[in-house]
Amino acid sequence: MKPHNIKVIQLTDYQKLSTLLVNFNNSTQNSNLFTSTIWLDHWFDFFWQEDCFLQSCAIYKDEELIALAPFYIKIADTFPFIKTLHLLGQGEPEQAEVASEYLDVLIAVGHEQEVYSQLVTLISNYKFDFMAARAIFSDSHIAKIILKLSGKRLTKNYAQYCLFTDNFSLQDISKNTRSRIKRSANQLSKLNAEMRWLTTNELNTLWPTLIEFHQNRWRNKGGHGVFSSDDFNQFHQIFIKNQSNSVAASAVFVNNHPIAIHYYLVTEDTYLFYQSGWDEKNFAKLSPGLFLHYWSITHCPKKYYDFMMGGINNSYKAKFNADTRAMTSITLVKNPIKLFVSKVVNKLTRPFN
Repeated sequence: MKPHNIKVIQLTDYQKLSTLLVNFNNSTQNSNLFTSTIWLDHWFDFFWQEDCFLQSCAIYKDEELIALAPFYIKIADTFPFIKTLHLLGQGEPEQAEVASEYLDVLIAVGHEQEVYSQLVTLISNYKFDFMAARAIFSDSHIAKIILKLSGKRLTKNYAQYCLFTDNFSLQDISKNTRSRIKRSANQLSKLNAEMRWLTTNELNTLWPTLIEFHQNRWRNKGGHGVFSSDDFNQFHQIFIKNQSNSVAASAVFVNNHPIAIHYYLVTEDTYLFYQSGWDEKNFAKLSPGLFLHYWSITHCPKKYYDFMMGGINNSYKAKFNADTRAMTSITLVKNPIKLFVSKVVNKLTRPFN
């Protein structure tokens, strides 16, 4: 039962949602890039298709906006036409996935439980077969809401690795990693290597080099690499052009040639390590990528250095003694029969695609 002072407004127009997101994020001082319009407007412009239908809502209490639930439904283009409920910012084609992490339902502090109740009822009435929420915090609003929904839940657990840059010390990291960094520093010094932050123009110029380094590494491992997707590539090139204050890059140079490049997304107080590449053919023994992390952390102009999501076991990100926060990816199966039919159809038709 909905209290008389609670009002739920369905949003099917993205521009209305975008305006509310700006207002809500400003009023709550939300600095999460991935739930900001800086990221979501670009994601919407780039990936939105005719098979996507906004299924979002705004919740008001006594005429005050207390929550935004930025969902949409995507309908598969093949039988049996699976309907998947996503958070806005996820659900793009897998090969072009831009890894929007830390997505969530936005709720004003103090209104959590009453909003949970409204959203559980609302989502339960949505017509979808499958719900997916990837790379979310385990204690996020959306994770708690999904636990209250009916259906079979499948989860995979991960962790965020994030450093407070002012407290970082080489002595705090593992002995083996510390030795590798010192050895790399000595070897790079002998080569008169230079480490620096790149300008936006330099990042644009060196973008093909970053792609080459990254793709070569993944091909050597038998994978594809994210830059194999033209859409992924173009998404970031446009983002860099339009939001230059929200990106950064660092690099190691030897004889004025880059041998390692890191690409970051930037918020008010954080550098988020997003992608990287290094010259494995000629400089793998120098561990330039590892050393560039050390250099970038110690020269980071922001409060936090965020490695973003990584595995729980044996992640190199854990070697920097970063603070961890539990993360998860959850899928909720609401229509198991339809999902089974979809898997059978995909298996039968894949050889002919």
